[in-house]
Amino acid sequence: MPAKTQAKDKDVFKKMNKKWWLVLAAIFFVVILAGAGLVFWFEAAYSQKFYPGVKIGQLNAGGLAKAQVLEKLKNIEKIVQQNGLKFTAQDKEIIINPITISSADPDLARPILSFDWPKTIDQALAFGRDGSWYGNLIQQAKLLAFGQTVPVSYVLDRNEILATLQDNFSKFEKPPVNARLKIKNGKAEVLGEQSGYVFDYQKAADNLAANIESLNFPPINLGLEFKEPEIKKENTGSALNSLDKILAINSLKLKTGEKSWELIKAEYINWLEFQPIDNEVAIGFTKEKVLQFLQPIADEIRIEAKDAKFSMADGKVTEFQASQDGKELNLESSYQKINNQIIMGSADEIELAVDLTPAKLTTENINNLGIKELLGRGTSNFAGSPKNRRINIAVGAASLNGIIIKPGEEFSLLKALGPVDGAHGYKQELVIKGNRTVPEYGGGLCQIGTTTFRVALRSGLPITSRQNHSYRVVYYEPAGMDATIYDPAPDLKFINDTPGNILFTTKISGDTLTFEFYGTTDGRKIEISPDPPSIFNISSPGAPRYIESDDLKPGEKRQLEKPHKGANTYFKYTVTYFSGEVKEQEFRSHYIPWPEVWLVGKAATSTDSTVPAESPVAPPVAN
Repeated sequence: MPAKTQAKDKDVFKKMNKKWWLVLAAIFFVVILAGAGLVFWFEAAYSQKFYPGVKIGQLNAGGLAKAQVLEKLKNIEKIVQQNGLKFTAQDKEIIINPITISSADPDLARPILSFDWPKTIDQALAFGRDGSWYGNLIQQAKLLAFGQTVPVSYVLDRNEILATLQDNFSKFEKPPVNARLKIKNGKAEVLGEQSGYVFDYQKAADNLAANIESLNFPPINLGLEFKEPEIKKENTGSALNSLDKILAINSLKLKTGEKSWELIKAEYINWLEFQPIDNEVAIGFTKEKVLQFLQPIADEIRIEAKDAKFSMADGKVTEFQASQDGKELNLESSYQKINNQIIMGSADEIELAVDLTPAKLTTENINNLGIKELLGRGTSNFAGSPKNRRINIAVGAASLNGIIIKPGEEFSLLKALGPVDGAHGYKQELVIKGNRTVPEYGGGLCQIGTTTFRVALRSGLPITSRQNHSYRVVYYEPAGMDATIYDPAPDLKFINDTPGNILFTTKISGDTLTFEFYGTTDGRKIEISPDPPSIFNISSPGAPRYIESDDLKPGEKRQLEKPHKGANTYFKYTVTYFSGEVKEQEFRSHYIPWPEVWLVGKAATSTDSTVPAESPVAPPVAN
């Protein structure tokens, strides 16, 4: 081929090659524009919605707005509240209400299951949005391809679930029995073990947790499971070899300080039992029997720790209670000491374990505490409260009167109140657990919690822990300004960030509870906006609920709860310090709608007469 022709062909090829590159570049540019446009459209379309593929439990949230998902979740919660949590075993079904019901005091109506929908929704909405633009793009692609299930944020009182299941189903069990030691006329006999069958309550609670996470609530069946005993007769031989040494001990001397007590063989010989120790079998004391023996000793040596308490008079602090260090027998440690010694066959004197608790505030320098003026005042009204509730409020208020809160201290109301039991003057009220009515302490203490919350707010103190009630209660209006407490949680906590000590004083006048904080003002200003809190999303309590009970005669009815409307509340708490620093806290409260609740005897009919609750709770203030 002539050279001239070859050159011409090369020019043509170069021009064609250049044209193809231009075409490819144009296509690439169009694809980039189309992709960018698609991404822009996708982001615009879902700017206020959940991305496709996002699920909350079994609920598909993709393409829905935040308000739509919240409404669906609240409907699920409402169904759970209406139907309860169902468990079955041996042809018996029980329904555990998501809230423990109190027949006389709403303070004891605490949630067994509660959902945090705002947190759940925020987590779901964050998928594909909480990273870099490239990371978000990858996450969105994964959502489209594989989807993502967001965990439900909730709180479940597993201990209450387990206790209720055991109360209702334990009668169907036959727990295994270990090999037992019987001593008669100085001779030992080993009684053989017995196999048994029990329910796996922990597994039932795990299944409930799985149901909650999937937002699906079918009945949970508990099946009996065969269980072998821990200690079998064939494994007790080595333990019996130590029995002679144990029986040679005629008495054990227990002491603490200058006090002593004697435990004689005639009393403890029937306490001996086989115990599993480090994969072997030993002979020790039955724990329950030892603790029963130690309880009167514990009562005898107990001294409650008391901080110095003061009251205000003529602008000065005057003493009315001296400080006192505390002393308490440690029952668990003392049992271990006694049991270890009997296992070794030793008759040595046993020093019981005693815990010492120094008073946090002594009576020294009482006029140098910096308590000069009123910092804030909180009030609440408990009109209509029954007798026991009034007693509990008075006991709780008296235990707080005169307490000193040190600068920088985080105050815990539960810790300050101390034990809530009959020994400290508290009275019981009835609550419904499963389908049983049982007495429980603690009624009236949320009046204490609510009033403390209010005085801490009015004093401008930072709140570190506060939980509103499950539903609105007339004792705590205006709604949104309440605080529920129950040992061990929830608690009410705040910090004394003032320059001096704070004196906590309490008083009751008629139906009004008043708490005041005295200390040293530092020029801070407090604003609560709006005051009272705004109330919105008010909802109907719904249809009445009926709970069958073995505690009532067939056909008998008793009203447990008045209806309560659901609502949400909000207020902003702003503290402006003298330095110009500003601290803000937002308090949002959600109150579930709660229908009127009736306890009914089995086989009740619509013609049965009704028996009103002894002290029905008044309905909340209408809005």
